[in-house]
Amino acid sequence: MPDDNLSWPEVAARLAAARSYWLCTTTPSGAPHAAPVWGVVLDGTLYLYTERRTVKARNLAADPRLVVHLESAQDVLIVRGTAEDIGTPAQVPEVVAALSAKYPSEEDRQYLPAADPAFDVVYAIRPQSARTWRLPDFEGSQRGWRLPPGP
Repeated sequence: MPDDNLSWPEVAARLAAARSYWLCTTTPSGAPHAAPVWGVVLDGTLYLYTERRTVKARNLAADPRLVVHLESAQDVLIVRGTAEDIGTPAQVPEVVAALSAKYPSEEDRQYLPAADPAFDVVYAIRPQSARTWRLPDFEGSQRGWRLPPGP
C-alpha cells in the first residue's frame, strides 16, 4: 500500500468540501463509538463541535484519539489523529463564522454554535495520518499521508 504520496493540503481540501463527517472515538470500556458530525476546515485545520455532555465529547475527554472519515464508501478518506479541546465557541469566533458560512440554510442554522448555546466545545483535529481510495479503482487509487516525524 503506497504511503506518503498524498499531501495534507489535498486531504484538507477533501475535508473542506464535505458536508458531514463520521467521528469515531473509543468509550472508557474500549468499545468503539461512531457519530455523524458537522465541521469546517479553516487554515488547513478541521474543527468539529458538540456538547460536552455527549458520548463523543466524554470519550474525547478520556482519550483524545479519533478517526474522522467522509460519508462515502465509494470515495473514501479516513483521517487518524487526536482532538484538541480549544474551548467554547465564544473563544473561537472565526470558527463559528466559518461554520455559519459553510452551513448557510435556515434549516441548518439551529444546529450551529451561533444559534444554539448548548454547543459548548470546539475541537481542532490534529491529524497523524490519512488514507484515501476510490472503490472503482481500489488498487490504483490508494494514497496515504503521514505526519512527518518531529525534531
